[in-house]
Amino acid sequence: CVASQPSPSAPTRQPPSAPAPSSASPGTAPAPTPSSSAQPQTRKAAAAAFKTWVGQYNAEAWGKHYATLVNAQRKLLSAKKYAACRNKKSLPTFKWIRTVSTKANVKTTIPGTSKKAPATRVTVRLRMSGSVTVPITVHMLYEGGTWRWSLTKQGLADCRK
Repeated sequence: CVASQPSPSAPTRQPPSAPAPSSASPGTAPAPTPSSSAQPQTRKAAAAAFKTWVGQYNAEAWGKHYATLVNAQRKLLSAKKYAACRNKKSLPTFKWIRTVSTKANVKTTIPGTSKKAPATRVTVRLRMSGSVTVPITVHMLYEGGTWRWSLTKQGLADCRK
């Protein structure tokens, strides 16, 4: 899930369109054999994939964004509906500041499903719409040789309307 954490005592905030926890259950389906073009399954690569997500978000490249949405949510939401959902809202822009931390093998549940899996938690600092700098935490899921993200529960509900 994506959470902005301004301070340990401040309430957790979630940008309406940022990635949410992603997961897939070990043993529920055979893992695809990664091709030679597979992304590395490292914490650094998970952070780089989220940085790519931020760039695609800012560019409103919804087709590319959707292509890396976690498979369990792609089954619930078409690419056309996802793009329409994103295009109907005024969205903030983000400027990448830096990766703060990463942690592998964090158990998470994909919003809108009962599917659980290990994810890599990535915390970064982003500047939102040019003024406020906030920490954002996301869970990135590795599926079939690619780092993927998921919508928050609310983001998925909004896009499915």
